Amino acid sequence: MKLQTRLTALVSAIIILISAAIGLFAISITESNEIGRVDSILTSAVNQLADTQDDPLSLGLLLADQSDLKFTVSYISAAREITSLNQSSGDLLSAPNDQDLYASLSEGVTLKTDGMNRIRAIQLPDDEFLVLSVSLADIKTGKSQNIRYLFLFTLAMVLLGTAVSNYLFRRDNELNEVVNSLQKNQDNMREFLGDASHELRTPLTVIKGYVELLSKNQTTDATKTAEYYGRVSHEIERMQSLINDLLLIAELEDQTPIAPEIINFSREVAHLSNDLKTLQPERPIETKIEPGILVNISHNYAQQMLANIFANLRRHTPEDSQVLIVLATAGNRAVLTISDAGSGLPEEVYKSGIQYFQRFDRSRSRESGGSGLGMTIMKRIIENADGSIKLQKSQFSGLEIEINLPISRD
Repeated sequence: MKLQTRLTALVSAIIILISAAIGLFAISITESNEIGRVDSILTSAVNQLADTQDDPLSLGLLLADQSDLKFTVSYISAAREITSLNQSSGDLLSAPNDQDLYASLSEGVTLKTDGMNRIRAIQLPDDEFLVLSVSLADIKTGKSQNIRYLFLFTLAMVLLGTAVSNYLFRRDNELNEVVNSLQKNQDNMREFLGDASHELRTPLTVIKGYVELLSKNQTTDATKTAEYYGRVSHEIERMQSLINDLLLIAELEDQTPIAPEIINFSREVAHLSNDLKTLQPERPIETKIEPGILVNISHNYAQQMLANIFANLRRHTPEDSQVLIVLATAGNRAVLTISDAGSGLPEEVYKSGIQYFQRFDRSRSRESGGSGLGMTIMKRIIENADGSIKLQKSQFSGLEIEINLPISRD
């Protein structure tokens, strides 16, 4: 087995182990924190019931109604017959066994019979009990979804890590440079996994909250109802955008080559330039596009790459800032240069170039609705077409993107 193959296999194994360890640890901590929050609310209610001189059944119902986390209050007789005094997702179909019942007097207990309800109990006279219960179904569902997302992230990262390691080992025999580059990619991967997990978990939490409000008909205001549906739709679109970008990266990393097309690159750039002028008429835009330049690249991928660039211009630069778009030939290459007068990028980005899963402005994706993967996608599209992309400071002190693609002579 070649050294390069062994090193690539080792890198892939390391990425899998790190991704799985970090992801499973984060998922486990999240589940533990959610159950801890449930226990805290139930314990607070149990303590108030234990200290009250009033009827504990009435107080229990009042606490359940006022709590942010709705729980079921059940009465269990000495004969272990159960009666639910209110309704919530944590309704108990049968009385817990004595082992769970007595254990729940001092701490939160997940019922062994179904594994989906968390209970706390207080003992009443004559061997009767008052049980507070909360369903863990949403927590379990969220855990399953996070594990599926972790599998997708790990797969994408293994593909990217394999591609990066193959490139590094083939082009550079200096082990120190390989180790340094690998460490940087691993750091970016860990950071992105945390960011992506947060960006998926946040809309899921928002969606869950609004769906509960809508399903329980807690508002009769048509305007409010429309606003809730709008928020749910917006968060779903955020999740879909992130997942679509991850799937696109996985597709770009597929070992099966996609037959390129011969496209009129000049026409595609001109169309996007005209769209920018139409959408932002106050922006001063200068174009120098050499006509009839043909390149070998997937038409869909070329449109995706250009759309990302022009979308970033609209989102991240002032509407009245200058843009210069130049497309020309240099030998057997087509060179597209797009310069803007925005705020640009940090200096270290110009030196290191585009790193996988790198977010230049951590607030951008949340404010604009993007996933933060646009540069990664552009880099993979261009590299798959035997091209290159370069970031540098523009003549207007903003960002200049230079894309270099081979010209088709057909």
